[in-house]
Amino acid sequence: MRVLLADNVSRQCDAVLNTHGIETVRAGGISRQELIAMLPDYEGLIVRSAVMVDREMIEAMPRMLAIGRAGAGVDNIDVVAATERGILVMNTPGGNTISAAEHTLAMLMALLRKIPAANASIRQGQWDRKTFVGTELFGKRVGVLGLGRIGREVAARIASFQAQIVGYDPVLSPEAIRALGIESTTFEEMVESCQIITIHIPLMASTRGLIGTAELARMPHGAFIINCARGGIVDEAALLEALNSGQIAGAALDVFSSEPPTFPVALMEHPNVVATPHIAASTHEAQERVAVDIAVQMSEFFEGRGARGVVNAHGMEDCLMSAARPMMRATRLLGNLLAQLGGPNANHFNLIAHGPDATQIMQGLEAALLAGVLCQRQNGAVNEINAARIAASAGITVEAVGEGEHPRYQTLIAAEVVASQQHGSQSHHAAVTLFGRDDVRLVMFDNLWLDVALSGVLLLLRGADRPGVLAAMGGVLAQQNINISDVSLGRCQDSGDALTVIRIDGDISPEALDALRNLPVVQTVKVVRMG
Repeated sequence: MRVLLADNVSRQCDAVLNTHGIETVRAGGISRQELIAMLPDYEGLIVRSAVMVDREMIEAMPRMLAIGRAGAGVDNIDVVAATERGILVMNTPGGNTISAAEHTLAMLMALLRKIPAANASIRQGQWDRKTFVGTELFGKRVGVLGLGRIGREVAARIASFQAQIVGYDPVLSPEAIRALGIESTTFEEMVESCQIITIHIPLMASTRGLIGTAELARMPHGAFIINCARGGIVDEAALLEALNSGQIAGAALDVFSSEPPTFPVALMEHPNVVATPHIAASTHEAQERVAVDIAVQMSEFFEGRGARGVVNAHGMEDCLMSAARPMMRATRLLGNLLAQLGGPNANHFNLIAHGPDATQIMQGLEAALLAGVLCQRQNGAVNEINAARIAASAGITVEAVGEGEHPRYQTLIAAEVVASQQHGSQSHHAAVTLFGRDDVRLVMFDNLWLDVALSGVLLLLRGADRPGVLAAMGGVLAQQNINISDVSLGRCQDSGDALTVIRIDGDISPEALDALRNLPVVQTVKVVRMG
């Protein structure tokens, strides 16, 4: 494996990856076109925030398996494009938590006590105590907008100043917020009642411009805003207007909608603004921590020990562990089989997984089934990372459930392709199990038990259950110079029919298929090619 380090991350990142036998190459500071030219040769990419990993760049990554962000935010990575290409995106959300929380407190106190302006004044030989009268944090109502890792650490530190802390997070229930020891509130109530709001939510479509003209006007007169999260959450033009009018007494900003900022510098030069150049996570400790964290996470992923910090495959972290991969592979083969038998218009599948760990990896098994189905219908790479997205756009659905051990097998993965008579699709039900780690066996088809390796070319022949049938089938194949490598029989006692599954060496010609279909003892013949 080879990993390209496109940003200036700590040398500890190389050391960790190299210890795990992963080659690293540094490409910090090169041009965008030079970087794009290098990408086809690597399975891993690690960036910080300087490199913009957009769709054009991602489309130049034919071998890429994982993109790692040495930090929390991934707004410099086109996660949608990476997911479409089946590339795992991971970050290190905890590595810079303490640094970001401490910087937020530093910005807050610098703003309230006017420290930067006072420092600039004294450096100019002035001794102006009256101009720099500050504001206490003690007793203030402080709203913490976003209660992830950083928001929680900020709240804990503000609590030591004996301020009144209230919190809101769009993904946490009021009960979950109260369980953190923080008073829960709504976004609207926070805006209208808090004298200080500190922002700790990600930038996305729903949060862009979240605090704009209307919200600033509803805040208590003389309120303060601190944003060390992401630029764009606060409407900068509206904030400048509110600062000029005195509605907002001050703002502390570490992030901007464009970095470096391209808008007029009036906001950053405002006397009631404290600004820093996106350095909340820029401590020696944090930079080394996130570099080591992303190296460890990428090493674990490449070695099949799972995935942590996953951005675009939530719920599948355990499925990417080597222990789960045999079941994932078996399920993918099962999806491949049923997609061939159900036809190109069969778009609904049912999945039942039996096994001691099945319920923990159902999301991964569902993705594996879809990947098996889609590889029959899609050009380009399909894997467990992008299967759900591609299936949704194609109208393919899966109903999945995990069960305990099966009476017959400790691990059994069963699935059904549901008929769509309008388009000529057919219903079939099949099940697979694992012998050891790598031997995937087809053990049931259309409610008949059998046992045959699920690989190569399989012939599924339905016909009479009487002496001479298997010999007649074998005779046709012998005449066509086709060798049989495996065979299994599933008997239907009620009807007197049987299902014969024959695995052959090589492929079968149309002429040989016609000969099998013309046998009086054969009712149907189906062929599946398992790649």
